[in-house]
Amino acid sequence: MSSTAVPNANSNCVGPQSEQAGKASGCEGCPSREKCSSGAFRKPDPAAQLIKQRMSSIKHTIMILSGKGGVGKSTVSSQLAFGLAAQGFQVGILDIDICGPSIPRMMGVLNGQVHQSNSGWDPVYVDDNLSVMSIGFLLNDPNDAVIWRGAKKHALIQQFLSEINWGELDYLVIDTPPGTSDEHISIVNFLREAGIDGSILVTTPQEVALSDVRKEIRFCQRSGIPLLGVIENMSELAVIISRQRAS
Repeated sequence: MSSTAVPNANSNCVGPQSEQAGKASGCEGCPSREKCSSGAFRKPDPAAQLIKQRMSSIKHTIMILSGKGGVGKSTVSSQLAFGLAAQGFQVGILDIDICGPSIPRMMGVLNGQVHQSNSGWDPVYVDDNLSVMSIGFLLNDPNDAVIWRGAKKHALIQQFLSEINWGELDYLVIDTPPGTSDEHISIVNFLREAGIDGSILVTTPQEVALSDVRKEIRFCQRSGIPLLGVIENMSELAVIISRQRAS
C-alpha cells in the first residue's frame, strides 16, 4: 500500500502496512504519525496475497546484505547465483539496490530487455536455468541516476515481487543495497508471510566494515531473519598489503 493511503503523508512515508509505520525517521513531523503507529490506517493489503502466490513457486529465498558499500556484496550475489546454476538448480537473482543497480553488469546482461505481458514481467535470462531482474533493465541509459524516495522504492519492490514471472525456482538470491534502508524494510515486510530462508552478510577485514556488519546482524535479529553466515571478502588482499608494509 502506498503512502497515498495516509492523509498528508510525508514524501518518504514507509506506508501504513509497514511495521515501522509511525516509528521510522521519515514519520517525524507527519500529522498522521500517531494513527499510523496505532494501526488505524492498516487494512488488508491486496498485494500481499498476490506476492505470496507468486513466491509459492520459489523453494528458497536468500538475502545478501552488507553494512557498507564496496565490500563485494553484488559480486558475492552474482557468483552465488552462477554457482547454484552450475550445479543444475533453477536460480533467479533479484536486484533491489534501486539507486545503484550493478547486477546486470555483474551477470553480463547489461543490455538485457524486460518483456511485459498480461501475466507480468519476464526476467532476463543469462542461461536456461538462470534469470535476472533489476531496475537497471528499465532505465533508458544505464548511467542514469535513480533518485527516489522511500514510497516509490517501496512500490517498485512490491511490483517486482508480485509481477515477475520467475516460474519454478530452487533459489531466489536477493541483492540488497548497503546498510539498512527503505528497501530492506520493504522486502522484509513483503516477504514476511512468504518466508525468507535467511541472509548472508558480506564484509571486509577493516574494523569500520566489521562495525557496520554488527548493525546488520542486529537488523536480522530484530526482523526475524535467520543468519546463514558471514563472508569476509578481500581477506587475502589485506594480508598482502600488511606484508608489504612490514617489509
